[in-house]
Amino acid sequence: MRFLVCIPAFLLLFNATDGQGSRMIDQIKAHKTGTAVWWIGQDSWIIKSGDLVISTDLFLQDEGRISPVPVDPHELAPILDIAFITHGHGDHFEPYTNKILAAESKCRFVLPESCLDEAAEMKIPDNRITVARPRVPFEIEGIRVEPLRALHGNSNFAIYYDANMQDCGYLFTISGLRILQPGDTYLLEDHLFLKKVDVLFFSPTEHNMYIDNSVILINALDPEYIFPQHHSTVAVDEENRFWAKGYPDEVKIRLSNALRQRYHILKTGEMMEIK
Repeated sequence: MRFLVCIPAFLLLFNATDGQGSRMIDQIKAHKTGTAVWWIGQDSWIIKSGDLVISTDLFLQDEGRISPVPVDPHELAPILDIAFITHGHGDHFEPYTNKILAAESKCRFVLPESCLDEAAEMKIPDNRITVARPRVPFEIEGIRVEPLRALHGNSNFAIYYDANMQDCGYLFTISGLRILQPGDTYLLEDHLFLKKVDVLFFSPTEHNMYIDNSVILINALDPEYIFPQHHSTVAVDEENRFWAKGYPDEVKIRLSNALRQRYHILKTGEMMEIK
């Protein structure tokens, strides 16, 4: 079965503000100290630490989404420093957004070798690309980046036929915080070998870690902040259920009371202060 590679051209603030009263781009610009994260749906996050703004798997098209995208790529382009990409599927390395960033931003793109052909089609300049390779750490803009292997799943809890061993997840160390974005992947020993993770993004979908493996990962890493992703973004039907339907509530009820206190199911556009 061919996996989706292109999606049709488709705030509750922590302790604070109703997102109706503050645009996401204004919040990002106004945030000056510490670290904060904003969720945009799927695996799309903005992370801001001090003046540094990075993203993972930006997916900023409206069509086909349950909720409107809370930030426009044209307004994000001038302030984004680094765009991290985990793999080439259309809800992770999305052409509409990345063509705009290539043309209007000065940001660097960090992506696996498996995405280089798509990057050329999006006219991303070679001199703005850093190729990430699983298990080969590097530093960029003061961030330590540890790329992890990511092994993509498919329907019926099977490993994807076209799973690419070049695809990556990322462990970032930013201002002393270790933030894990596994990307689209089954649970691997690479994840369980990690010794310290402060912030965990994870995907409780059938084609990722689902429920049991998500619980195993959370218990093993014992993070201070736990954020489910890859849910409640795209309208679900029987054809896309295996990748569009997430189970964040089913994971939460399996956790200890202490871990539930650290577990945050954000809505599209919501922000949380981390430190």
